[in-house]
Order: sequence, then C-alpha cells, then structure tokens
Amino acid sequence: MLDFIVTNTRIADLFRLRLFDGWVGIRNGRFVYVEAGSVPEDMQAEHVLDASNMILVPGLIDAHMHIESSLITPRRFAEAVLPWGTTTILSDPHEVGNVAGEAGVKWMIDASRNLPLRILHSIPSCVPATSPEIEWTGDVFDANTIASLAQEDSVIALGEVMDYMGLLGMNPRLQQIVLQAKKSGLLIEGHIPTLSGTDLSQYLAHGVSSDHTLTFADKIHEQISKGVVVMLQTKSITPENIAVVLDLADPSRVLLITDDIEPTLLQEGHLSRMVELAISVGMPTLSAFAAASLYPARYLGQRDTGAIAPGYHADFMLLKDLNTFPPEAVYVSGKLIAEQGKLQTTIRAEYPPLPDYPAVPAQIQIGQFRITEADDNRQITANIVALQNKKITLTKLETSLIQLRDGYPQFDDDDELAIAAILARNGKSYFAGLIKNTGLKAGAFASTVAHDSHNLLVIGRNPESMLTAAQGVSDIGGGVVIARDNEIITQLELPYFGLLSDEPVPIVAHQLDTLQSALRELGVDHARPFLTLSIMGLSVSPYVKFTDKGIIDTEKRQLLPLIS
Repeated sequence: MLDFIVTNTRIADLFRLRLFDGWVGIRNGRFVYVEAGSVPEDMQAEHVLDASNMILVPGLIDAHMHIESSLITPRRFAEAVLPWGTTTILSDPHEVGNVAGEAGVKWMIDASRNLPLRILHSIPSCVPATSPEIEWTGDVFDANTIASLAQEDSVIALGEVMDYMGLLGMNPRLQQIVLQAKKSGLLIEGHIPTLSGTDLSQYLAHGVSSDHTLTFADKIHEQISKGVVVMLQTKSITPENIAVVLDLADPSRVLLITDDIEPTLLQEGHLSRMVELAISVGMPTLSAFAAASLYPARYLGQRDTGAIAPGYHADFMLLKDLNTFPPEAVYVSGKLIAEQGKLQTTIRAEYPPLPDYPAVPAQIQIGQFRITEADDNRQITANIVALQNKKITLTKLETSLIQLRDGYPQFDDDDELAIAAILARNGKSYFAGLIKNTGLKAGAFASTVAHDSHNLLVIGRNPESMLTAAQGVSDIGGGVVIARDNEIITQLELPYFGLLSDEPVPIVAHQLDTLQSALRELGVDHARPFLTLSIMGLSVSPYVKFTDKGIIDTEKRQLLPLIS
C-alpha cells in the first residue's frame, strides 16, 4: 500500500532533460515508483491525485544563501519561499555569527529545526570577515569553533571564505579554520571576486569548491577548468554567461543560487526568479530547472534529493507549465505544503532564548561624526570611498580637497559627498570618513544591518540628522532608521540580533519599501538603495570600504589614513 499516487502527469526527468507522461507512487515521504504510462490496476494508495495537464518537477534547491539578508527569522523565511517551490537551502548564518558568535550560529540552527523547509547549514568562516585588528565583531572564530559546530547534524559546509587574501598567506587563523573544515569532512565554499591565474590556483588548493561572485566568460572558463562549481546569482545571469554555460561539455557544475534576497523581492519569488531569468536569457527550460535542483543536490552531497526518482525525497512541485510560477502545488516529503502560492500549513515559532549580544553602542554622540579633531578648521586632501555605478557596490579610492569646520566636512550642493561613520556595537571604537556617489542630498541613514560585521552604520550629509537616525536605531534596539534634521521619517525594527524580524514577509517588505522610498526621496539613486548602503561596511568587497577602525583597502587588507 502506497501513501500517495500522482497520476496522469508529465514528469520532468532532469537526468535526461526530458518530459514523459507517467505516474509516481510515494511511501514514507519518498518516491517508490516513477513510471511511464498508466498506474497498474492492482496498485493501491491511501490517496490518489489526478494531475492532468500538470508537470511534476523536483523542488528547488538553493545551494548558497543567507537567511538574514531577507531580514526575517527562519520560520518566516520558510513561509515565504515554500509557495514558490524552494524546498531545500544551504544557509550560511555569518551575519548572526558576526554579531553573536558561536551561540548566535547555534541559535539559527536550532531555530531552523522542525520546519517544512529543509535547511542545511554552513559554518561561517568569516567571523570576522578579516581580522580583529581591522574590525570589531562579537566573536572571533577559530579551528576549535569549526570543530564544535561541525557536530551539528544540519552542518555540511564551511561558509564562503571571503578573506581570500588571508587564505593566500596573511591570516594563519583562517588557514587553520579551513584545515579543520577539511578534517571534519565539510564542503568549503569560496568567494572569489578578483583572483585568477596562480593566485586562484593557490586559493583553490586549500580545498575551496565554489564561487558565487560576479562572473563573466573568461572567469567561468578558468574556474570550470580548475574544478570550481560556478554559482550564478541575479547579476551573473546574463545572455553572455548563459551562452558560455551552454557551450560547456558538462554544465552540471553551474548552479543557480540567490545569495542575498530582500523581503520585497521574496514576494515575487525566490529561486524561481533565477530559473525564470535564466530561461529568459537563453538557458533551455529543463536545463534551468536542473541547475536549480539536481545539480545543487549533487554539489551538496544530497544524493537522495533534487530529482524525481525511486528512493528520493518526495519534494516536488506541480506546474501548469514550466514558465509559470508560483506552482499549483508544492509537496515536501509527499505532504502538501503550499497551493496556488498560498501556504497550507501553519509554521509556529519554536525559538530558543536569544544569546547575549550587543545590540547598539551604549552611548552615541554627535562628535562621533567628525572626521578629524573638534578644533580642526583647515583644508585637507581626504581619501574618499567612491561608488562606481548605480547597479553594483564596487567602490574605488578617490581624493578630494575638503574644507573642515570644527572637524566636520563642509559640503557643496553638487559634490555628491556624505559622511560615513561606523560605530562598533560594543561602543569601544568608531570611525567617520567620506563617501561619494550615494546620491544622498539630505538627511541620514542608520542601520545595524551593515555587512558583515553589522556594527552601527550611519551615512548622512549633516551630523544632526545622523545623530537623530543613530539614536533612533538605539531606541528600537536595532534595525534601520531614516531621518531628516531632527525628525525620524521611517524605521524598521529588527529585534533579533538587530538583523531579523519575526513579522510576516508582507509586513517587513512593506516597511523596507517605505525605507527605500524615503532614501530615494533623499536622493539615493542606486538600483537597490538599502542593500547598496548596507554593504559599505563589507571589508572584503572590492575595492575600498569602511570599518569601525578606518577605511580599508580590501585587496591589501590594510587600513588607510583619512588624510591622503
């Protein structure tokens, strides 16, 4: 006796990239039969679904992502993505890890248990992303941390090794972390925005297996030839890159992933968006589904998921056609989870107590937004972090003459400059410098979402607005605040680690939409205003960014002086 039969369906065979008419039988949450033709007359099941005019496709598997980037807790994330067909993810909780250390990572693992979404975990390698001398974080992970967390049953990987220069010889602690991950039998995920040639080979020789950063044709060719699993997120799913993939003898080492996806975008889909985008720029339809299910499953070592086959987990979607999302129905382990874009089960919170962590600096003062001493009224040549375009977060170092008054920079209406300050959450260090090309004309942005250390980031044209925004974040215990002069325009409360909300996605998405609209009204003209500003503290993002210790050259891993 079977538990469940789906009959009269078209089945997506991703091993052979074909569709065939047939039926499947399910028992104890796994496929038992996957057959062409009609169900035998003597075959019995407790429940039979006639899926005429529908296609049965494996659930989608996101092999590289960060739940925290969606600003919601694991259960709310599961609620958001299951209706779009995502049934398995590999989550790297390095955002929480940087704020609350090993205890924070364990909290994320525990909070991900007993959900209908299958959540695997990577241990963050980048706590901190660089070193304690360059930025403050709530903990410093070492090889012992990796050995401890590797015992958790959902852990299968070491998260992206972002400090690629550190692995090449500048960070013995990181090298020991990677060595311990290999001893623990973990996948080692990569982060390779700029390495090529012998530097790339040396980095990969440590056992790094993948890269998800912005890519292009020559980079794909070199990485594939050197054994890398290439992961394509939104910015890399282009006609040019897809043409390269289609020309590969073996495309199974190219995956579709989301990496970071904001709550506003979650309302439009999850990994399904990557599938649709890949198809729209030339990837054959079944190849796109394979790159978002079967191939990720193979990469993750999950040999019993990612396909419709006997013995595999019965995680699947029913689609009217392969280009239409959300699915008509989504099943996990043979149980109906979502139907016509609506969740059909209640996911309750079973969260452990939050560990101790610093939410915001205990004291915030306007003087922390000076870029030099209080009595400084001279003209200086300042190093400036300058955004290079309006679509990505690439920055380069520029210099400019700046007039100071009492240590504060004096701006012209059209100079495209603003103050960028980072205050360590523990209150023991801070830095204020200059940023260019945000588009900000007035007001201020303050946020405890500031990748990856997530100290308090404040960007503004005048210190009064900056102080109002920063104090607003303090008052709500962590989150994002937009202010103008002495008035708070809008805010987003993130009570879990200053990073996450447990409100439903539509509520958080609406609040983020309001924030982004406020930023645009203040002049921020980037494609993704919130994400762009929040990455200005990412100390491994090319080529210069800010930390609580100063301006950092992210390639050389060196702090730079404010005055050139």
